[in-house]
Amino acid sequence: MTWPDPAPPRAPRRETYFFLSYAHSVPLSAAVRPDTDYWVNRFFNDLATAVRHAATRGVDLDAGFFDGQVSPGADLRQTLTDALSLTHVFVPLHSPNYFRNAWALGERESFRSRLTRLAPAQAERHLLPVLWLPLPSWGDQPETTQALDLVRQPDDRADYAENGLRALCKLGAYHDQYRRILTTLAQRIVTVAETQPLARSRAATLSSHPVPDSDGPVLVVTALTDHAQWRPYAGQHELAVADYVAATAERLGLPTRVVGLATARALAPGCPTVVLVDASAGAAAARAALDGLPRWAVPLVIAADHARGESAPEEIAGTLQDAGFPRVLPARAIDEFERCAPLLVTEARKQFLRHGPVDPPDGPATPKPSLRPSHGPPASGPGLPPLRPFDTTRGKDER
Repeated sequence: MTWPDPAPPRAPRRETYFFLSYAHSVPLSAAVRPDTDYWVNRFFNDLATAVRHAATRGVDLDAGFFDGQVSPGADLRQTLTDALSLTHVFVPLHSPNYFRNAWALGERESFRSRLTRLAPAQAERHLLPVLWLPLPSWGDQPETTQALDLVRQPDDRADYAENGLRALCKLGAYHDQYRRILTTLAQRIVTVAETQPLARSRAATLSSHPVPDSDGPVLVVTALTDHAQWRPYAGQHELAVADYVAATAERLGLPTRVVGLATARALAPGCPTVVLVDASAGAAAARAALDGLPRWAVPLVIAADHARGESAPEEIAGTLQDAGFPRVLPARAIDEFERCAPLLVTEARKQFLRHGPVDPPDGPATPKPSLRPSHGPPASGPGLPPLRPFDTTRGKDER
């Protein structure tokens, strides 16, 4: 399957008809794009096209926005807050993971902050949820009824309720149903945006919205540097690398804290941990700095200032692996760093589940958190094959 070219990166400067919100899927490797996000990209492009066809204010408003349009290296939290401040309709893709994803729920709450002065019935018109994947129980989320109400035709409604719109988008047998639902959604978006447009207002800054009944410890992110706001990719990244990794983790539904090394040492015995290592420190210094951290802490050697032919970053990675830490190859170019960030945080979580304590230190006995999905193969764990190291240099030409 070929990954389509993304929409040209841009910062949202004009108002948009809709903002698409979804729960990011966990990538399987640096070389493979997650299938769920592929179909989100496809659906966004289809919906934006349908909105353009139905719109009468296309000169004034852009069709839509989703985070696949954000420029690499941008401050994602600020960019999405800007986009939420400029949109008229919020379209969340409901799935089991959506309601467990702090970042996705944060997008919803940020948009809702613009609706506080509207009557409840009027405010709800600006949220048009879509049933993307079937939910375990219709009664768990009241908004699901609104998502089902998108489709009135009995046969289409039955297929939509049973399979979700993602399946209708993927499978040729449902092409006609998919197109009818897409047209209906586009017309509703255009009607709301053009007949009841939101007044210009600033959305609340996007933050990770607390997830009810969430369990498990937070992910700890730290850097082996004296500079808390370490930016080895200066001029290419607005965020410090630790903040970028934290934002990536939150988009995948993992609550995260960026802390200094001393605090990380105190938290790491009970938390999954990511350690960002400056290659210029050298192998001996890096090894000494990580001494005392639990062996489930996952290091990433960042070698932004090193040429391809130099061996120092590999030597550092090898030294840390010899010391018992999980093996992660160095990231040099910015695209390597961005590509490996999701894998880095999920690897840290998996290593903690494999090797971390069953009970948190000095806390009550609680079951270990799980990354295992409700369906499909289990994640790596005790009694299963060990996790293979991932190579941050792969995948650039394998899409």
